[in-house]
Amino acid sequence: MKARILLVALVVAFTSFATAQEKKKFEKPTPEQRVEFRVKMMQQKLMLDDRKAAEFAPIYKEYITEMAKCRPALERGKDLTDVQIKKNLEARMDARQKALDVEKKCYGKLSKILTARQLQVVFSNDKGFGKADGRKFAPRGKFGGKGKAKNFCKGKKPADCKN
Repeated sequence: MKARILLVALVVAFTSFATAQEKKKFEKPTPEQRVEFRVKMMQQKLMLDDRKAAEFAPIYKEYITEMAKCRPALERGKDLTDVQIKKNLEARMDARQKALDVEKKCYGKLSKILTARQLQVVFSNDKGFGKADGRKFAPRGKFGGKGKAKNFCKGKKPADCKN
């Protein structure tokens, strides 16, 4: 009995020691590493050859860093004054104008390297790496739900409901 308890204790101690050695702390990537990752992902998505990828990388890095600088510093909170709200709105408009200027500048440079379809992928409004037309998710059936029709008919039978 004592031998079994000792054996179980040794196995538990050994497995906990082994798992403690394997745990690695997740390190957040630096901003430069994130930019490099985004450039590589876009190069793969555009299927660029080595020559075009070498020309594309510095321009796209510039585009990413300049777009990041366009984000406005907004005041947050539920109880904003009218003046603060107006400042936020003006900051957003200024940020959109700066972003448009950056897009136009980089479009001029990238249009010499990429095709029109590749440019569409680069400048699509989708922030992820989804479809070029800006959709992140495909529609799910007639009513856009998870297979079940939403209650648009308000008590009517689905056959009688016209959407």
